[in-house]
Amino acid sequence: MRLEVETSELERIGKAFQAISKETSYEGLAKALLKAALDYSDGGRGAVLLSESGELLTRADASFPRERPKFLASQPPASEFRLPVDLSERVLTRREIVLRDDGWEGSALIDSARCRRGPIVQLCLPLIHRDQTVGVLYLESERKETFGPRYVSVVSMLASQAAVSFESVQLFEALRETNLWMVKGQQIGRMGSYRWNTRTLLSRASRECYRLFDIDFDVNPVPFEVFKSRVHPDDIPALEEALAEAVGTKSPFSHEYRVVHRDGTTLHVVAVGQFDVGPTGDVELEGIISDITDRKAAEQALTDARTELARAIRLASLGELAGSIIHEINQPLTGIIMSAEACLRWLERSPIEPAEARRSALRVIEQGRRAGDVVAGLRTLVRGAQLRFADVQINDAIEEILLLLKRDLERAGVTLNTALDKSIPTIEGDRVQLQQVVLNLVRNAIDAMASVTGKRRVLSLSTKVGGAGVAVVIADTGIGIAPASRDRLFDALYTTKRDGLGLGLSICRKIIAVHGGRLWVEENTPNGATFTFTLPLHQSGSISANH
Repeated sequence: MRLEVETSELERIGKAFQAISKETSYEGLAKALLKAALDYSDGGRGAVLLSESGELLTRADASFPRERPKFLASQPPASEFRLPVDLSERVLTRREIVLRDDGWEGSALIDSARCRRGPIVQLCLPLIHRDQTVGVLYLESERKETFGPRYVSVVSMLASQAAVSFESVQLFEALRETNLWMVKGQQIGRMGSYRWNTRTLLSRASRECYRLFDIDFDVNPVPFEVFKSRVHPDDIPALEEALAEAVGTKSPFSHEYRVVHRDGTTLHVVAVGQFDVGPTGDVELEGIISDITDRKAAEQALTDARTELARAIRLASLGELAGSIIHEINQPLTGIIMSAEACLRWLERSPIEPAEARRSALRVIEQGRRAGDVVAGLRTLVRGAQLRFADVQINDAIEEILLLLKRDLERAGVTLNTALDKSIPTIEGDRVQLQQVVLNLVRNAIDAMASVTGKRRVLSLSTKVGGAGVAVVIADTGIGIAPASRDRLFDALYTTKRDGLGLGLSICRKIIAVHGGRLWVEENTPNGATFTFTLPLHQSGSISANH
């Protein structure tokens, strides 16, 4: 009979050891230890407190942070667990096994102590792992015989097993947390890992990889044909060719293709990998498949935007070219009309004055040729053809432009002051192109003074020789240039005018540049702006507009 009792007891102890050792979580370990200790005593009350960091607090509940997990298991359930100070010192600090008599006021299970009075017996054991107290097993009973020497010995073994299992739980929790981070990271990054056996053509992959391919996760490993069935039919030949080349050369693999889900959703993915020898000795391709659908959409949107911008720039350039032609030939056309009208008046006189009529007709021809030169000059600038360099007297060229703009200056109420250096020698350049620059800058100055009220509108134009070049200075008393616009004033498509297209000053700077000169702007004091361009006295031959 005694042998049967001992055998039954050993079975109970063995089952308790098994229950404790198979736990893979802190909470499960605490509950298994408490259950084994209470089952062996056939009653009583108790609690187990585990702390991963080795530090035990006087209060344990669900508020403990995840990075420092502490689990309290108690019977009956208690919201608080507080060891008496002297018991805490002996068990947690000195690591003693304490068995003592006490009153209900000394109970660590505070909730249970509120409704009772009387003596109790306390048994408290430290849980020691790697020379560190990682927990405590606390038991109490109203009967002294509950915690006899045999019981204390068995419970001590159970506590030791729990302390040993604590390390396994640590490893399992670390593995579980690492796996959780990996799964979460792959979900956030929309990428999955895979390993493909090149001999069996079977693949093992992460959950996120299966999600990308719309494959049920319970199928593992997956035949290559299953993955292939999700690839867009048009992309299969290129994928097979890339795989065959990578397998044949054992070189790193990288390929983009489309994946089609069962509901018709299409994803763009990129697969990368490298070859390695697997556990079975087979060559395997290990890598990552990433969802790049959003990136592809963004790239397409950027391409579309660039195409639209290029189209808009082309249209703006054409519009500006048309506007420039109209702007430049307006003055010659006006001169043609005025000269033709004068010719008619001389012919209608009695007697007819043929000499004056002839001079008017000659002016018509002259202005007509000038209009043709303007069109030819603009066409030359746009096409990048060879400019026609010749000797130019810059003062004469400027005076012709001022004569054409005389009526514009008068209508705008602008006073013109000129100071042309008569000692300037002839320079080498394209007369029409240089006159276009002067015309554009003078008209800009007139426009800049259009809104000026309460003070004089003065345009000053001067020329002078300096160093190895000629400087032409055009200053106004207009509204000036905003600081935000100064650095971009000569950029193509940038304009400060409401109806401007932003190519006038850009073209002017290009004309001066191909002549070997420079064009810049400065602010006037107290108001207005000064545009200055310089030209070298001599050119080393004809210069292309593409220079």
